Order: sequence, then C-alpha cells, then structure tokens
Amino acid sequence: MLWLPCLRKSVATNSVRQRLQFFLYSNGNIAGSLLAIGGLGLFFGGIIHAYWWAIVGGLYGAGVLGWPRNDLAKTAERTELSAGMLAQQVRKLVDSVAQGLPKEALEFLRSMQGTLSELLPRIQELRDRGVISAKDAFTVIETVRRYLPDTLAAYLRLPKFYAQMQTLADGRTATQTLIQQLQVLDTSLKEIAKSAFAGDAEALVSNGQFLQNKFSEKLAFRP
Repeated sequence: MLWLPCLRKSVATNSVRQRLQFFLYSNGNIAGSLLAIGGLGLFFGGIIHAYWWAIVGGLYGAGVLGWPRNDLAKTAERTELSAGMLAQQVRKLVDSVAQGLPKEALEFLRSMQGTLSELLPRIQELRDRGVISAKDAFTVIETVRRYLPDTLAAYLRLPKFYAQMQTLADGRTATQTLIQQLQVLDTSLKEIAKSAFAGDAEALVSNGQFLQNKFSEKLAFRP
C-alpha cells in the first residue's frame, strides 16, 4: 500500500508551503525587504560600492531577525489552520483505506470520522471555553496525526489473507487486533465528545425549562 507515504508527503508539502507563506507575509520579511531595498538604493546612488551585496544581505537579515516576533498570534494561526487541515485529512484517509479494511473495522473508522468532524473544527473554541481539557484536545489531535495513521499502516502492510487467518502471539488475528484498537480509539473520542458537549446540552435543557415556565405563566393569566 503506497497511499500512506504519499498522503504524509502531501501533508508535509502543504505544511512547508504554509510556513513559506507565513514567512513571506511576516513583518520580519517585510522589514528586511524594505531595508534591503534601501541598501540597493544606496548602491545605485553611488554611496556604497565595495561589498554592496553583503551590506544589502546584512540589512535584510537585520530586518528579519530584529523584528519582534508575535509567538501568540503565530500559534493561534497555526492551530486554526492545522485543525481545518486535519479535518480534511480524516476524510481523505478514510476514503483511501476503505477498500482495504474489513467491514467491522470500517464501521468503527466511519464512526470516528463522524466524531472528529464535530470536534476538530471546534477544538480551539472548546478549549477557550474551558469545556475540554488540554489532555483531551491533545488526544483528539494526535489521534488524527499519529494514532490512527500508525494503526492503519501497521495493518495494511500485511497481506490480506495473512491478516485475516494468521494467529498472532496473543491468539488473535491481525484483523481482530485492528478492530479492537479502532474500537478503543472510537470509544475514547466519543467519551471526549460527550464530555465536551454535555454543557451545551444541559444549557439547552435549562433554557427549555425556562421558556416553558415563562410562557406557561402568561397562558395561565390570559382571560
């Protein structure tokens, strides 16, 4: 199966492209470019001659390295973008491996996809509101980045008949082991989602009770 290295290569390429875009639009690059243009102006104006290229390069480097970095803003940008990318990668991953998995394993994978599609786009919001812990948020992200791809890759490296028929050291086949591992991941994600959305569900119930009481009182006093 060659899909996983290609998928990871695609993710790495996208990540490099994003980092390059962040750098090109960064304040440091803009400041360095302006200083470098100023250096070229000095050269063409006849003010500097020898080692002009080193001076221009030094001015650019001074602008890039000397501009204060806003790590908090950069972290926030990367978190939002990575969450969106991960949601897309889940869909690609499931579609890519569907035909190579047994039916029961695919059912757990589809279930995980549904849970992740609800959690990933809102992961930062849930953390900001304090309804999901840093540990649970880490588990959600790492499930997509590492746990799930590694689990599927280990299974898909095996010949199909070997995975279904050959008994492993623990007495189970590779297929049975895969199903059990996906079930563990699926259950973990569902518990995280249940905990994260419990507060919103309770708020909805409380609001319904409030509305019921409020409008029931008005109807009771209507002549």
